[in-house]
Amino acid sequence: MAYMSNLTRHAVAAVLAGCAVVLLLFVPSRNASAGRSAEADAQQPTDKYWLAAKEQVYRTVPEILAQHRLELSQGLRFHKLMHGDRSIKQVALTFDDGPHPAYTPKILAILNRFNVKATFFLVGEMAEKYPDLVRAEVAAGHSIANHTYHHVNLLRIPPGAVATEIQACGDVLQAIAGRSIRLFRPPGGDYNRQVAEVAEALGYTTVLWTDDPGDYANPGKRTIEQRVLRAIGNGGIILVHDGIQQTVDVLPTIIRYLKRNGYQFVTVDEMLKRRPREEVARAAAGSFSLRRLLRQGPPANGPRMPVDATRRSLGTHRPFGWRKLS
Repeated sequence: MAYMSNLTRHAVAAVLAGCAVVLLLFVPSRNASAGRSAEADAQQPTDKYWLAAKEQVYRTVPEILAQHRLELSQGLRFHKLMHGDRSIKQVALTFDDGPHPAYTPKILAILNRFNVKATFFLVGEMAEKYPDLVRAEVAAGHSIANHTYHHVNLLRIPPGAVATEIQACGDVLQAIAGRSIRLFRPPGGDYNRQVAEVAEALGYTTVLWTDDPGDYANPGKRTIEQRVLRAIGNGGIILVHDGIQQTVDVLPTIIRYLKRNGYQFVTVDEMLKRRPREEVARAAAGSFSLRRLLRQGPPANGPRMPVDATRRSLGTHRPFGWRKLS
């Protein structure tokens, strides 16, 4: 009886632990309906890009990572961009989390008025829903980039799911824009070595930022302006968000100030072309197996997986819909 009792207790504990893993897998996106998880979204038959990417990634990731290891052995490495050239008075204006039908047209109109080019890090499901807005961004000469398909916390899902999120968003953007996308930003800036390795293996350069005014929290137009301008410098990458009215309202003021003070606005693509080689943060080379990565699941509980020190130094940026998992 004691043996059966212990066995029962262990079985119950295992079930509860399994439930904890499932609950921690995904962080809901604000763009998704209330109560839906990214996992639930992905199971919908209408998410053709996510489903296709899931099949593609699980079929080809080992081959992709094998190629990545070969490139590393040959000294060919993808880069993580922290900032641009510090010797040139240039800045990159970047918008996360779009497109949004109520805000993206306003942002594009302001950028057009001031002849400024920007970079839009787009959420795949939003791009799929509003493809005309993506086409408008491309037609206006702006850069578009990958911000995952469901806007999930990549530290809480297995590497295989990370690859699917990135691949699916890239597939959507390529289908709309007619060209491949090679810039990637993890939601919330949350990444670790596994996330960076998967992104690199899929051919992406991870782009972070130097200036984060926290506009997602609607701190006030004056606060957004002061935070951006206080931290600005040569090679700066400004992070703001599509879908925030206060950002739309203060954008002209920020652009006028920077232009008046001699700053040139460039896209992240343009910034990458001029980056000094010694200032590029390279990903750790080490040997790794994609098959091993795909076998690893998310942490069942406890603290987050270790986060790269360079990401921790960027501050406390939290995108819309983000909530701390404990």
